[in-house]
Amino acid sequence: MTTQIRELGARLRNLFQVGEFRRRYDDGRIQVQTRGNNVLEKAEAFPYGFYAVAKNGTALVVCQGGDTGSFQILPLLPGNDVKRPDLKSGDTALYTASGGYVVCRNDGALELYGKESGGLVKVDELTQQLAVVTARLDAIINALKNSPTVPNDGGSAYKAAIVSALSAIANKEDFSRIASEKVFHG
Repeated sequence: MTTQIRELGARLRNLFQVGEFRRRYDDGRIQVQTRGNNVLEKAEAFPYGFYAVAKNGTALVVCQGGDTGSFQILPLLPGNDVKRPDLKSGDTALYTASGGYVVCRNDGALELYGKESGGLVKVDELTQQLAVVTARLDAIINALKNSPTVPNDGGSAYKAAIVSALSAIANKEDFSRIASEKVFHG
């Protein structure tokens, strides 16, 4: 009876183990070392639709029936050096150790943060507004280049200087590549 109680105690103790990440293999497996000094290797068990490749962290190992030969390694928990996004009740986030993150707010807002491109833009609206600005600039340049001058009032010399300066502006704006075909938002 005492042996059975010890075995049961060992199985209960082994149901959940905490381990430290040691290395990642090219085939997707990771190696963790439990606090009981067991070295375990297996691919992390991710929920459907989610996958991450952490560089370090703490692993939670779940052993079926307390049997260390039948285990799953849950995704790595981040270390204390990883800054998590500020979330409110109902919010979710995906984030990296280097600071990039996506936050889905409970109110339906979506926030993207990275090191570049300071925020999302409504590309259709931007394209319309840039077309308006381009048309206005083209009209101003056309007016300056083609405006009539009155003889002997100095306007001809001024116009020649303006036309010369405007001719030096060789590069016309091209907004044809501002819309990403890989990123969509509403």
